[in-house]
Amino acid sequence: MNTKHSLHRIPLAGSLACFAALTMGTAFAAGSSSPLPPAPSAVGTPVPVPAPGNPNGSNPSDARRTAIVVATEKAAPSVASITVRRTAVVAYGNPFFQDPFFDFFGPQYRRKEMSSLGSGVIISREGYILTNSHVVGGGEQGGELEGITVTLYDGRQFQAKLVGADGANDLAVIKVQAPDLPVASIQEKPDNLIGEWVVAIGNPYGYLIGDTKPTVTVGVISAVNRTFSSTSDIHYHNMIQTDASINPGNSGGALINADGKLIGINTFIFTGGGQSQGSIGLGFAIPILKAKLVMDELIKYGRIREFTTGIYADPNLDEARPGVAIAGLDRGSPGEKSGLKVGDVIYEVAGKRINTLQDVQDVFKLFQVGESVEILYVRVQEKRKTSILLEEKPRKKKLY
Repeated sequence: MNTKHSLHRIPLAGSLACFAALTMGTAFAAGSSSPLPPAPSAVGTPVPVPAPGNPNGSNPSDARRTAIVVATEKAAPSVASITVRRTAVVAYGNPFFQDPFFDFFGPQYRRKEMSSLGSGVIISREGYILTNSHVVGGGEQGGELEGITVTLYDGRQFQAKLVGADGANDLAVIKVQAPDLPVASIQEKPDNLIGEWVVAIGNPYGYLIGDTKPTVTVGVISAVNRTFSSTSDIHYHNMIQTDASINPGNSGGALINADGKLIGINTFIFTGGGQSQGSIGLGFAIPILKAKLVMDELIKYGRIREFTTGIYADPNLDEARPGVAIAGLDRGSPGEKSGLKVGDVIYEVAGKRINTLQDVQDVFKLFQVGESVEILYVRVQEKRKTSILLEEKPRKKKLY
């Protein structure tokens, strides 16, 4: 990683001093006086439709009602602000006991209340909201979860419960009991186009701005299929890269296309390092189809189930030959069902070249039960291809 930049999960709003030190990224906001560039033909032309609930009470011309404006009106009500309250026991210094003579008093502790803020997207009328794990989790702040407050687009507030969180994929699901919830329209197939217009919707700086309406920034999809692994065992797979400005508080918010479809959950940014912690045009979102798989697991099981391939690799690797040889297969396992056999040499998994056993393990960390993984392998000098459908790992029976 370039030492001038750092991977930065979007920080949660914690204090006014923290935000005052940051500089907001520049982006065109829907409804601002700055004109938006015309939407490219790939995502549609300006659509003349009535302006519902125009906050300015004006009647804008049809030419100003671009596809981006219409998409924002569709999606923005489904984006909520999330405030998390935590308490932690922290040590503090007592100015009266700086003299070594008073060391026998030991360290001083007190309970500290903390609040942080992020965003979430309403996924169902039952009240399920998708967000990032680091929004509701302890993260660097730690502490005990005291409560989660969700503020909707229309100003209504509800207490939410944590349904489940998956730290490895940095996703979480919370739930509120509320009537008439605006639900996001989800992209049904991964047809993202590099260069198409996208809109990031979230609540950067949230309650410091004093408005329940989310902030809108516009950019393009800069790249797709970006994969990162962090030192905290978080694995970001096939991320969507965008130059739409993403800032503190945007974590868990929506990335939508010009059709108003939810295509990703805004998650982290690369910053300029040092004092530059705001957006520099390198933001990343978890693809919604991946996020939905995780969400369904958390709702149904409250956890992410472990999977098995049933494949055993040969630990005695041939350094002159790339790939990993199969030493054994469990009977009836996903590996055996895929047609793999002992002696086959796996040299590519999910598009990643395999040189070591660690490479295989790292790639499979990106997947979960129910996903299909493409494998390229060699059998007697013939290159072949297959797919493994990951199945839940059988639980061991308890003996009494």
